[in-house]
Amino acid sequence: MQTTAPKARLSIACLLLGALLAAPLGCSSTQTRSGSKDGKSDPVAAYSARRQAEALEHIRKAEALEAAGKNDEAILEYRAALETKNDMFAAWNNLGHLLMKKENYADAVSAFQVASRLQPGDPRPEYNIGLAYQRVGWAQDSFLHFELALDRDPVYLPALRGAVRSAEMLGQADQQVLDFIRSAQLRETEEQWKTYFQRQRVRVESQLSLAHD
Repeated sequence: MQTTAPKARLSIACLLLGALLAAPLGCSSTQTRSGSKDGKSDPVAAYSARRQAEALEHIRKAEALEAAGKNDEAILEYRAALETKNDMFAAWNNLGHLLMKKENYADAVSAFQVASRLQPGDPRPEYNIGLAYQRVGWAQDSFLHFELALDRDPVYLPALRGAVRSAEMLGQADQQVLDFIRSAQLRETEEQWKTYFQRQRVRVESQLSLAHD
C-alpha cells in the first residue's frame, strides 16, 4: 500500500492574509500613512513588498500550470519565485512534491528540508521527506522522518500511515508502532486503510505476544 503526499497548498489569498496578520498591531501617533515618521516612504519596505508580490505571482502561475498538468513549467515558476524571495514555504514544499513526481528524490528532499526549517511546527515537510525515502526503499530513514512529523502533530494521519508502512517494511513490532496503529485506527476513514491497519495491528500484537512468551 502506497502513502500519498499532501502538499502545502497555500493559496495566494492565504499567503497575503498571513503577511497582514504578521504585521505589528497599532502604530505610533507620529507615524504617517507612508510608514515612516517623517512622511517619507521606506525604500527597504517598498522593495521587500515588490519582491513579495513578484514571488506570489510566480507561485500563482506555478499552481495554475501544475493544475493543467504542465509540471516542468510549474517547476520553473516555483524556482523563479524562490529566486525572487527564497523564504516562501509553499514554493519549497510544492517544488519538492513536483520533483518527487519526477523521481528526482535528492533535490526533492533538499527542497523539503528548507521548507521544514521555514515552518518548524508544520508536519508536512518531514512527512514528505519520509515519503521520498520510503519510495527509494530506505525504510529506517523514512520511519525517522515520519516520527519527526508526528512529533510536530501526533495525529497527522498521512504520517501515521507512513510510519506504519515503514515499520512493516522493517518488520518492526513494538509498543510505539502499536500506538501509531491505534491512533490511526481512531482517525482513518478510508476502507482500504482501515483494513490495512487492522492487518498490521494483528501482526504487531502477535509479534509482541511471542516476544513476551
